[in-house]
Amino acid sequence: MLKNSRSGFAFVMAAVFWGSGAYANNGVYIEQVGSTNTVTITQVGANNRVGNSGLNQQSKITGSTNTLTASQTGDGNIIDYTVVGSSNTISKTVVGDTNQITFVCGDGTTGCTNVTSTMNITGDLNIVTSTIKGSNISNLLNITGDSNTVTQTITTNNSSSTITILGDSNTFTSTMSGASAGSGHTLVASVTGTSNTHTVTQSGTVNTTVNITTNGNSNNVNVSTGN
Repeated sequence: MLKNSRSGFAFVMAAVFWGSGAYANNGVYIEQVGSTNTVTITQVGANNRVGNSGLNQQSKITGSTNTLTASQTGDGNIIDYTVVGSSNTISKTVVGDTNQITFVCGDGTTGCTNVTSTMNITGDLNIVTSTIKGSNISNLLNITGDSNTVTQTITTNNSSSTITILGDSNTFTSTMSGASAGSGHTLVASVTGTSNTHTVTQSGTVNTTVNITTNGNSNNVNVSTGN
């Protein structure tokens, strides 16, 4: 566990090397409170873990103008992270199989403002879940692999999301709600693969833009916008 309540720089690196009969886990929990912090997490090996699942168990960064970079290389990687504050930049890179990422931006009382989140995943059987509450959020996602599942629930006044998936049997579900008088709801998704299922629901007050390009076979696309 690493807990820091000051501005500064945190770097965590965990590497696992295994041979016959060897098995190990890498676990990192970080709670960062403050502004203008830089947190870098690098994990190499198998069964890497950032944060814990469950309410109030995720690694958490609270403050403004913070930068988080998390990188996992190996199999069975899991990231559970919560970010609360404004003008934060979060970058997550996962290379390996059977990965799972849970990213929460904002909580029950405080949202995210002017936040940029980037995910880059290369591998198979990935599961990504993003729950975002706030405004002026750029949520980018890039997946290369098979059998990926992406679920995003965004309740915000303003929304922006870009999803690019290359692989087979992908499923992504994106829900946006509560567009204000300003520019709200934007989803640009490009999916290339076979047997994909896309469900996009953008509701709210008028502001909505959906642009989906799918190249493959047996795709099921359901887009619903309303007011």
